[in-house]
Amino acid sequence: MATGHDNGPEDGTARPAAHTHTHTHTHTHTHTEYRIAHLEERLARSDLAELGMRIEARGDAVHITGTVSSAADREAVLRLAAAELPGVAVRADIALADVTAPDHRPEELS
Repeated sequence: MATGHDNGPEDGTARPAAHTHTHTHTHTHTHTEYRIAHLEERLARSDLAELGMRIEARGDAVHITGTVSSAADREAVLRLAAAELPGVAVRADIALADVTAPDHRPEELS
């Protein structure tokens, strides 16, 4: 019996719901990529610009890799990431550069 509403086939069975997960995932991924780009811009404008951090989306998380000169720089990168990517899991593989002086005297050349 047709009622003028599109409720499914005339035999009364329900029509399967539309699958929207792909669209939502794509939107979320695009939004995360935009936020990553914004984080990269903030890092480039900061004192951390020379560090060359690599930031990429991997599944539902963001992965940050690179080398910094101090623990304070690493903390600064992580603070900026938390500010730009709230609600996103951030995984960091940020190494500290060895900036200590060598333990031996420099070789003297004659």
